[in-house]
Amino acid sequence: MAILHGTAMGGDGILPGVRVEIKNDRFETLYETVSDEAGLFSLSVPDGVYPFLTAVREYGDRYLEYWAQNIPARGEWTFDVRIDTLEIYGLHVFHVKGAANALTVYFRPMSLQKYRSGAHDIAPELDKHSITVLVDGQQSEVYALNRVQEYAGEDAGFLTAYLLQASVPRDADEWERVDVTVRDSDGRFGCAALFR
Repeated sequence: MAILHGTAMGGDGILPGVRVEIKNDRFETLYETVSDEAGLFSLSVPDGVYPFLTAVREYGDRYLEYWAQNIPARGEWTFDVRIDTLEIYGLHVFHVKGAANALTVYFRPMSLQKYRSGAHDIAPELDKHSITVLVDGQQSEVYALNRVQEYAGEDAGFLTAYLLQASVPRDADEWERVDVTVRDSDGRFGCAALFR
């Protein structure tokens, strides 16, 4: 069995009552727990790789979600989660073959403030200085940021997503984990992680 434990945090510090869930590829909850008064949580799951881990509290009211993908659950490890009023959805990371040695990162951010206002496109305005990319815990330089339109289906139409290129740490031939944090002009944030 793997033991996953960590701390749930928000913009103002520790957060009790955050629901941390391991989900399958159909977004069905397999295992779940809730952070205690100190923001601490612990979850025991069979060893394996799980498609999604989410963390949420008062979704759509006070917070949006934290997402992590391809969770390698083995042994005992610490996995802290952070939620606020922004969310990073659909995080993908890849190398473009034949291009510069950089990571290409794709995601669709969401803003609770824009959602509450009734806006159709709820992506916050971002520039490359409002995005932090960590590759295996080392900060990367964001070389370029492009705003793109993502077709989200007949009902949703087109929504704003972002595509960026980030540096690869010099001593890293392959990456194991990429963490992305976005911040809006008010300092509110959203975080997500992707494991290789």
